Amino acid sequence: MVLGHTVVDSSQNILPVVLPLMQTQFGLSYAQVGLAAALLMISSSMIQPVFGWISDRWGIQWFIPAGIVWTGILMGVLGLVPSYLVLILVLTLTGVGTAAFHPVASMAAAHASGAQRGLGMSIFSAGGNLGFAVGPILMTWLLMWFSLRGTVLLIGLGALTAGLIHCYRREIEVPFLGPRQRRAQEGAPIPWAKLSGLLILVALRSWAASGLVVFMPLFLMRQGMVLSLAGRALFVFLFFGAVGGMLGGHFSDRVGRQQVIAFSLLIFPPLMGAALALQGPMRWILLASAGAALLASNSVTVVYAQELLPQRIGLASGLTLGLAFGAGGLGVGVSGVTADLLGLQSSVWSLALLPGLAGLLALRLKSPQREIEGARARATRQAG
Repeated sequence: MVLGHTVVDSSQNILPVVLPLMQTQFGLSYAQVGLAAALLMISSSMIQPVFGWISDRWGIQWFIPAGIVWTGILMGVLGLVPSYLVLILVLTLTGVGTAAFHPVASMAAAHASGAQRGLGMSIFSAGGNLGFAVGPILMTWLLMWFSLRGTVLLIGLGALTAGLIHCYRREIEVPFLGPRQRRAQEGAPIPWAKLSGLLILVALRSWAASGLVVFMPLFLMRQGMVLSLAGRALFVFLFFGAVGGMLGGHFSDRVGRQQVIAFSLLIFPPLMGAALALQGPMRWILLASAGAALLASNSVTVVYAQELLPQRIGLASGLTLGLAFGAGGLGVGVSGVTADLLGLQSSVWSLALLPGLAGLLALRLKSPQREIEGARARATRQAG
């Protein structure tokens, strides 16, 4: 699952390196660049709850290899597109593959994690975060050796990974619920108030993360940094984000989900602000620290949602990985318009502040894990 997650997200995240070239090739505005990125995020996210619901109900495991192949094929032809219209069509269709992959793969990871779900999901998420970090470096290498047409090599990478996962499909199967269990599952209430607060939080974090992935390389290039070095800066930001995600998942098992989510999001704005303002070696240290802080809560919010909806893990994963991230993708389009109207610098600085708002929302969250334990304790006392 970790390998599949890495390949899917690395294929998807070649986009920040491709977009500056497309901007020059097609004469695009920042709003058009933001729209292209937003369409991929929205299409890959908004329909994830549907795939999650299908996975809960029918346990369709072939979504995993099919999603990997689909993503590889569509991102593989990205370097061949002849116009902006074809570009946004390809990016929109790419999202279907990633939307099919993520909820089912999250269910498999949650099932394999046992009692240490925070740690297990953080390892799964780390695969995706690592993929996001590797994507820009991979695309820089492809450009160096094969030009923009080198994206076709992603087709082979996706097919090879999907074939490997298909060979080991029995090891990652999630037990399928029978009719009686499904009826009990469908009758369980959904805590929409708590879930809505969590989804708004994830949307704000996603808006910031997605926007920085798209616009930070352009921001750094405006400051005089060459494209290859801007790609490395993005790699550092996302690689240490993957490290932070693993640490966040581990600590959430020990100190609580809400504490990790709130602390990591609240310390992000000062770290990112300093990274944008300073230059030299200190900037790289701050970029690494900011990436770790921003993505430390990635897997924790997924587990939080799964604990809110213990009978609908696929839906919980689809909502947090999909719908909320898609809402964040809409924000990237807004950031593109902001960059055109107020300037790129204003847009990027506003992105650095958004996780702080999410952190304030996190202070109001209550841990579902503790509520479950409290309910069990009350039941035990009443039985005694």
